[in-house]
Amino acid sequence: MYCHNIDEGTDLNIKIVQADYSNSQHAKDIGDLLNAYALDPMGGGKALEERVKSSLASELARIPCAFSILCYVDDKAAGLVNCFQSFSTFQCKPLINIHDVTVNNEYRGIGLC
Repeated sequence: MYCHNIDEGTDLNIKIVQADYSNSQHAKDIGDLLNAYALDPMGGGKALEERVKSSLASELARIPCAFSILCYVDDKAAGLVNCFQSFSTFQCKPLINIHDVTVNNEYRGIGLC
């Protein structure tokens, strides 16, 4: 997927992938992106513990209904969505609980989310 950044006048190569929790780069990117979110005032302004960053992907992998979506801009991790499949009893249908949504500061405002 390609996106034209109107403000900068440059073309960006945007790649959206479902994270593979066993992929070491995906695992690192999930921890780093969530830590950037935690450091932001919207995320509480405090860094994640190193054990959380380093084990997040492996712990998510243990939850059968969990999945994460990563966004890369020019091959750099730019955004993350952590989701959990659930079920709506009122609608009698599956649903997705979107738990975390974050885009790193440098990529905000270009239409990634």
